[in-house]
Amino acid sequence: MSIACTMFNLMTVIDALLTTRILVQFIGQIGAVIWLRKNSPQLHRPFRLWLYPLPVLLALVGWLYLFATTDGQTKLYGFLVIVLGVIVYFFFARHTRRWPFASAKQ
Repeated sequence: MSIACTMFNLMTVIDALLTTRILVQFIGQIGAVIWLRKNSPQLHRPFRLWLYPLPVLLALVGWLYLFATTDGQTKLYGFLVIVLGVIVYFFFARHTRRWPFASAKQ
């Protein structure tokens, strides 16, 4: 993937990686926090998020706005990086016989 990225302008690569990070990490973490609080309310949490869910929703709106204002070509490159990463993951998972290719006996 690194070799392929050398064929693009450095700012394009950085923008695409930031777009990917917004989708996978930042928006993904927001979804995980909401899912975890809904599905595992009994889980011990060493801290409290004041005014929940307001900070989570404000962060989500901010990240979605930032993603929406990104130009279309950068969004396309970001999605391509995600798709390529998923393909590489499934290839690796199949090769090492991990989820979802693990047998039911394990």
